[in-house]
Amino acid sequence: MRKLGVFTLFIALMMALAACSSTSEKTGGGSSNIMDVSIKDASYILAGKDDGVSEDKETKKGLLAVQLKIKNKSDSEISISSYDDIRMYDGEKQLSPETDVYFSDLDIDYYQNGDIGADKVKDFTVIVNVEKDKKYELGIKPFVKGSEDEAKEIKIELDTKKYAASFDKLNDPGKALTAYIETIYMDKENADYEKYVTADKAALQEEAKKAFKEAIQDGFIDVTVSDEEIDKQYINYKTALAEKAKINAVTVGNAEGKAAVLVEYSTVPLVDLYDYVNEYDEEYYQNTGDYEGGQEYALSKLDTIISSIEAKESREKLEILMVEKDGKWTVDLSDDYGKEQLIDTFAAGEEY
Repeated sequence: MRKLGVFTLFIALMMALAACSSTSEKTGGGSSNIMDVSIKDASYILAGKDDGVSEDKETKKGLLAVQLKIKNKSDSEISISSYDDIRMYDGEKQLSPETDVYFSDLDIDYYQNGDIGADKVKDFTVIVNVEKDKKYELGIKPFVKGSEDEAKEIKIELDTKKYAASFDKLNDPGKALTAYIETIYMDKENADYEKYVTADKAALQEEAKKAFKEAIQDGFIDVTVSDEEIDKQYINYKTALAEKAKINAVTVGNAEGKAAVLVEYSTVPLVDLYDYVNEYDEEYYQNTGDYEGGQEYALSKLDTIISSIEAKESREKLEILMVEKDGKWTVDLSDDYGKEQLIDTFAAGEEY
């Protein structure tokens, strides 16, 4: 009886180990005689306006970039391709990874295939279109170079709920850019600035004021606008922007700490300033018969002029590149064109 008990215990233990072995392939990691596979990390990404993110409140879908850690245990080089060697399973449905995802604006390239040398470890990113908070399986079956034997497919569990936080943060760059514009160019209170933005506010505002000064001076040909007047009128202009301008910033690209944001906006166009100056110049002449003092008179009305200029909607959207630093976002200042667009639009009052 005692021997039977030991034998029964041994069989139970072997069954338990077998059960653990069979389920290990579906808990985020798996192993075969060819390779070990595990999920190192994953995060939702935005690749553009048509990347599959749904606005449906109940069913949210998106692109998930899954970073696999793959160790080649064999003595031969293996090859893995998202086109042929990786599958995704949703119950009985077999799905394919996304293989046509491009990030031209963000300068990111996810390679869709790669080789792993014998006894080497390599990270491999696969992009899949998934439903938020749902479980799937990933199947990986490598091609073993120099072998006629077909490798076994390893299946591992992909629980998208683990990465839900990254889905909820996809539009953080858009929120950050809105706060960036309102805080720096309008002196407007926006709680999202401290939450989402990192920037040298003082330096950016000084640069913006220089652009404003040039725009104001362009409206006055015959008189020089003093720095004191510029300081006063820049406050006036930012107040006008805060009251009249509108911003709708939407993140269209977001991956690996880089983002592209499209901005629909209206601004107070200082390009209209010259017309107002001419009107006051003409009014002065009609009242005095003097050709010389009209622009001085117009300058004395600059408060009224700036407050009177109506906001105009943009003809085109701004596309602004952003980068993540220490968990917050800022405008990519290495992108001179995007930086100049913001200054020209919200400090110099130009239209695009």
